[in-house]
Amino acid sequence: MVFMKSTESKSELSPGASRDRDPSGMFSNPNPGPATSRNMVVVTTSWDDGDRRDLKIAELLTLRKLPGTFYVPSGSLGNNSNMSVTDLRELANAGFEIGGHTVNHPILTDIDSGSVRREVGDCKRSLEAILGREVSSFAYPRGRFNAEVVSEVRKAGFRCARGVRMLSFACDFPPFEMPVTIQAYPHRWRDYGRNLIRRGEILALAKSAMVIGRSTNWVQLGKALFDRALQEGGAWHLLGHSWEMKDENGWRELEEMLDYVSGRDGVHYCSNGELGQLVASGPNATGRRADS
Repeated sequence: MVFMKSTESKSELSPGASRDRDPSGMFSNPNPGPATSRNMVVVTTSWDDGDRRDLKIAELLTLRKLPGTFYVPSGSLGNNSNMSVTDLRELANAGFEIGGHTVNHPILTDIDSGSVRREVGDCKRSLEAILGREVSSFAYPRGRFNAEVVSEVRKAGFRCARGVRMLSFACDFPPFEMPVTIQAYPHRWRDYGRNLIRRGEILALAKSAMVIGRSTNWVQLGKALFDRALQEGGAWHLLGHSWEMKDENGWRELEEMLDYVSGRDGVHYCSNGELGQLVASGPNATGRRADS
């Protein structure tokens, strides 16, 4: 399968999708407009685990001229339903970023430091040998990391790493603790609550409770959060796993979300690695300095 960057305008909206502001009125602003250069809006997406259905994700992103970072466990390539080495090269040649996701996808906080070093370093070396280019971004399996894990990821030569901290717009995060905004998955309210409580962000939980409770599905929540990013600036980061798209409805929801955020004036679309570089360039690079 060969991916080509589309020269046509973005695809038509999915049935029932709307490019109007989210009708729920959450995070509403009576006069929304594009962010100023001092309050940049960034859109990035990331996709974990290297399932062969990532190729369909890449097609959907290409049609909408959206970037994507695909985090791949190097040891899974060619196994079962996972992408092959050829698939991976085609993704990279189509302009998508490839990131490391260990060799065997262990939870890194559950294994000893020597094993962490091998899982992280061997993954980077293997992917770089396959692609013939630097692999600079990493994603922690299950989002689990601690100071020791971060140290090993940094020493392996990665430049940034992504976790699964949700409901974030932050552009001042440490480069090895990249958060996300929304996951393409129907999380329950308590899942978001646990995520925020684990981070010690009780105020954020209180401020988000009504918004989450009023959202009928993850797409509505994603739209509301994107509207907020347009108003206030910050990074809107969509995380997903293609293997979780279990039926046509799941794919339709994803297309609706991608349609909503694509092709917006004044929005900077970038890979995870490029977002890491923006953040590293200083606190004024993107404007927004904190979550809320």
